[in-house]
Amino acid sequence: MPPSQTTPGAPPPPRGLAPRGVLVVGASGFIGSRLVRSLAADPGIGQVRAADLRAPQAPLPAGVDFQIWDVRGPAPAGLADGLDLIVNLAAVHRTPGHPPEAYYETNIAGAQNTCELAEAAQVPALAFTSSISVYGSGERVMDESTPPDPGTHYGRSKLLAEQCYRAWGRRRPGRKLVIVRPAVVFGPGEQGNYTRLAAALRGGYFVYPGRRDTVKSGGSVDELIRSLRFALQHPDPEILYNFAFPEPPTTEAIVQALCAVTGWRARPPAIPLPLLMAIGAAGEVFDRLGWSNPFHRDRIRKLVESTRVDPGWLRAQGFQFHEDLTVALAKWRDESDGRFV
Repeated sequence: MPPSQTTPGAPPPPRGLAPRGVLVVGASGFIGSRLVRSLAADPGIGQVRAADLRAPQAPLPAGVDFQIWDVRGPAPAGLADGLDLIVNLAAVHRTPGHPPEAYYETNIAGAQNTCELAEAAQVPALAFTSSISVYGSGERVMDESTPPDPGTHYGRSKLLAEQCYRAWGRRRPGRKLVIVRPAVVFGPGEQGNYTRLAAALRGGYFVYPGRRDTVKSGGSVDELIRSLRFALQHPDPEILYNFAFPEPPTTEAIVQALCAVTGWRARPPAIPLPLLMAIGAAGEVFDRLGWSNPFHRDRIRKLVESTRVDPGWLRAQGFQFHEDLTVALAKWRDESDGRFV
């Protein structure tokens, strides 16, 4: 197998990863589009196919075959034929923001249909991005041994999807299953929490929601992809692992890191939680009237509740992170010309 192409200073990706090819489901999303580019740049992988409900916003790398697929229904004929690995990233994830049934329709039906696709095409390996939402909320440290206790429809649907994949993996010998439970993932193309935080700091309107010391575990999208490829090379037939940087930052530390890599001068105040909850309650009234707005008590609770995630399996297996929070933010700054999009 020829040597793999890598970014400067990074180690080569593990050898032997699906030499015949990979199907990335959810390929038009933030993580999926990044993963497709990473795989397409690796000459050790024979073929990269991509599928999503919507077409990608940016042109795909040369040689990548794309097909429309709504995972709530059967896959297009031949989508995974001749491949060794399917990675399913497709999900309904924003919460609040969807009716309860939407999470189950996409996240569980998507798991069932992906497993049926793998069965029909005799694909021996599956990888699935679950979520730390399966653990529920709280200030406790959550590692892979923490009993799941999801408190949202999103978290419950992800946990049920994990069970679908485990049933597939254990149905026949010789199958490989990797389930990753990521904390907050950020980086180029995110346009989510970190992008909004950067815009608010740049614009001078960011305030700490209730407290400065909320712990928010997370990691960069490129390290997530490296960890996934690392897990796929591990000999165990079934792997479940958490993904997050080993040192979880507080909200204040994230703000300080963004200011450090940009030179922004920001000293945001903290707004008392009762006031924020009152604003959120008012925002929900506007939502019911059909006027979209960003304020909702469930979103505010997510901002003030800590997520302390320990990547115990990665640490035990000797996985080496090549980025920390500051390095990852500086890399994102350079790639986005300082816009963090």
